[in-house]
Amino acid sequence: MSRLSDLTTTEYAELAEQATVALIPVGANEQHGPNLGMGIDWRVAVEIADRVAAEVAPLAVVTPPLPFGLSAHHLSFAGTLSIGADAFRAVLTDVVLSLRWHGIEKVVFVNGHRGNENVLGVLTTELAYTHGVEAASAFWMTQAADVVAAHRSTARWGHACEVETSVALAVTPDLVRPDALEAGDLIDDYGAFEDNYEPFAVTVPRSFRSRTRNGVFGDARLASREAGEEIVATAVQRTARFVREFAARPSRLPADEG
Repeated sequence: MSRLSDLTTTEYAELAEQATVALIPVGANEQHGPNLGMGIDWRVAVEIADRVAAEVAPLAVVTPPLPFGLSAHHLSFAGTLSIGADAFRAVLTDVVLSLRWHGIEKVVFVNGHRGNENVLGVLTTELAYTHGVEAASAFWMTQAADVVAAHRSTARWGHACEVETSVALAVTPDLVRPDALEAGDLIDDYGAFEDNYEPFAVTVPRSFRSRTRNGVFGDARLASREAGEEIVATAVQRTARFVREFAARPSRLPADEG
């Protein structure tokens, strides 16, 4: 048992003698069209964190998730909740400092939402340089990028698509709406170099409402549980390998390199 929220304080005190890494699931509560329940990002993050913890036991403990993320680009769709970068960083910094109080000085954010990636880059840097805590961020789409590519069927994918819906079928099937699966109803209205699926793109905020009428990219009708299981297994295996080495290695904080 590695979920911090399920342990008593005395059970955690015993586990903490061996657990040196905290896995912190982060995600979002945002629209995924008619295809998926809105908690898919944080729910997948929790499932992956649990599986990684099982693989590396007893090296890691899983904290409760942060179920809100940077989702302002989805707010035009009903039900989306979004928090800002400052709130995201502040909450997670305090969680990490609480963990350090109990002897854990290495953390891995297990991310389920691409919209969190930039702020996680800032946060992990701040934790290292400002607070002396080694931190890393893992995103399943990146850790399993080659397997994702093998199962991707559409050019514009990545949200409530065949890939994400496959993962949901594998680990959170209760969030899949099999009778309502749709392909993305895309809006091809991009200025020069605004399309981040094309080469040489600039970074420019675009709302999902301006890119897709139904909030979907890709084609969820092409999803399969088998594809999702392969993607998740790959992400778990690679993240677990990182965590083992992360736990075992001496500190590599910036101050140690000066």
